[in-house]
Amino acid sequence: MNLLKNTLATFVSQIIAVILSIFISIIIARTLGPTGQGSYAIILLIPTLLTLLANMGIGIANIYFGGQKIYSWADLASNSLFSGIVLGIISALAFVAYYLSFQPSFLSTIVALNIVIAVAAAPFILLKNYFSYILLGQQNIMQYNTLQIGPGLIGLVTVIFLVLVFSYGLFGAVLAWFITTIIISIASILLVWKRTEIKISFNLRLFKESIQFGVKGYFGNVIQFLNYRVDLLIVAYFMSISFVGYYSIAVVMAEALWYLPSAVGTIILAKTSSGSSDEANRMTPQICRNTLFITLVVAIILLGLSRYLIILFYGSTYLPVLTPFLVLLPGVVALSICKVLSNELIGRGKPIINTIAAAISLSINVPLNILFIPMWGIVGAAFASTISYSITSIVVITAFLKISRASIRDTLFIKKEDFQLYKNILLGLRNKIMEKI
Repeated sequence: MNLLKNTLATFVSQIIAVILSIFISIIIARTLGPTGQGSYAIILLIPTLLTLLANMGIGIANIYFGGQKIYSWADLASNSLFSGIVLGIISALAFVAYYLSFQPSFLSTIVALNIVIAVAAAPFILLKNYFSYILLGQQNIMQYNTLQIGPGLIGLVTVIFLVLVFSYGLFGAVLAWFITTIIISIASILLVWKRTEIKISFNLRLFKESIQFGVKGYFGNVIQFLNYRVDLLIVAYFMSISFVGYYSIAVVMAEALWYLPSAVGTIILAKTSSGSSDEANRMTPQICRNTLFITLVVAIILLGLSRYLIILFYGSTYLPVLTPFLVLLPGVVALSICKVLSNELIGRGKPIINTIAAAISLSINVPLNILFIPMWGIVGAAFASTISYSITSIVVITAFLKISRASIRDTLFIKKEDFQLYKNILLGLRNKIMEKI
């Protein structure tokens, strides 16, 4: 019951977060237009990629070491503070040196100040990542969910003021994101500090062991992120920045389907890292098939409403988003399985499987993007992503079935008794509502 309650709470918080992020996206897209939207997407991609490279898997190690009581939460928090600041500064300076030395062509149309502001957020992004994982590992789901909603609330307020009220344009959008990132980073540290002592100290042995464990999944996260975003970079190389804007909106809309699988996967990661394999073998197939079923139902609804939603929220100017969005949908649905099972495998201490799956996928994704984008534009990018996402899912499913000895039917296909579960949940909600009335 706690698992269901935590999953629902996390899902609700992520739904709120995605609604807020969509509002932010709408304001930026309508105010800046496709070209400004494309520039904004590329600018934010830089610190995201930088911090992913600098992360070293320490966040994942925090959950595992804390959940298994290998290290105390106080030691993990103290090391995370030091590691986040140092690794973030190093990554930011490294990019600035690269930018000044090589002046990359895909950034030539973007004002340097906007890039510098975004890159300066690197330490804060890492700190938020490390400390939110500590909250998750401690089973502080409410606080963890607060950090998921916070960026949307703060971001929406700052975007309204800086972009709409003061009309600072692209600079205002980037500054709003930067301010939001700092506030959420500080909040994540304070939430951990309420329950866990944080010292100004550094444990070198813990740092080394965190990297040794985390690096197994670290490379997988880096490669998987490239699977998610390498198409944006290749679109920027072959096409104008306005097409990056169109494609980024298609990606935002399609990836909204991942909020339920991500919520489920997040809770499973925390649960599996501190639970038994037998318990995981029993509950994960049921959770996975139901998550896939619900994601598929929502995707079918979006399939019918997508044209009207684009016009309603973004305007007819963004109708070129429609076709790549529709092409992305099957791949996004397929990868929703990975959002559940890959976290389960990490919780079992087997993150290397996700790395292998992501590497196979990326080795196919990049050549397909290079081939398809010149031929079909952003539709080709979407097609390449759908193929690579599907391949990732096949690899992860195969590994999970082998380890858990579950059947593919139990893991992927909805059952009659599952509908009874939905009925019980709805009846329980109705009864609670009636009691309050």
